[in-house]
Amino acid sequence: MKKLILFLTQKRYLFLAGLGLISSILTFLFFFFSNTLFFKHEPKKEKINIYELAKEEAIKLGRIESDKEIPKIGPDGKVIVPSLTYYDIGGMGPNSNKSFVSNIIGSDNYLSMEIAFSSYEGEKLGDFLKEYDPDFRNIVMKEIEKRETKDFLGSKKRNEFLNAIRDSMNEFLISKDEEPIIFNAVFKTFVIKKG
Repeated sequence: MKKLILFLTQKRYLFLAGLGLISSILTFLFFFFSNTLFFKHEPKKEKINIYELAKEEAIKLGRIESDKEIPKIGPDGKVIVPSLTYYDIGGMGPNSNKSFVSNIIGSDNYLSMEIAFSSYEGEKLGDFLKEYDPDFRNIVMKEIEKRETKDFLGSKKRNEFLNAIRDSMNEFLISKDEEPIIFNAVFKTFVIKKG
């Protein structure tokens, strides 16, 4: 420590140390400011899709039709948002059987549930559910028969079950030359009981 103090206190070494420090600071400042002066940082430009731009211009000029759905405007000038309509399976009226009860394969358990189906064309779906009621009930029972108790446990597996029913019912409608109009299937009640 004493040697260091003696070294720094001697005039010629103090002068050289000061000169080196000043030189380092000036070099740092030079590179810092020259970088900001010579190299301007420009913000990245978004890539323009010329095909989309040309398509938009052609639609504006009326040369092609837009493939986007045009919102329907009501008499009050507000956009009409289509709403889902829900229907139960099992026919209509107070005496109709809208529930499903089935034994679960490989166990003593049985399943009791009620399902509702939704569509953006609610009235048409209601007609189909009445017309094809026995077929749809058969589809639901077949989907139940494919599964064991573990396949109904947890929301993810129950959603897979509902989606399988929806897809099978839409496939049935296609086979009858009808549109697949069932948008979703939801449980109204769902209970697994031990027999």
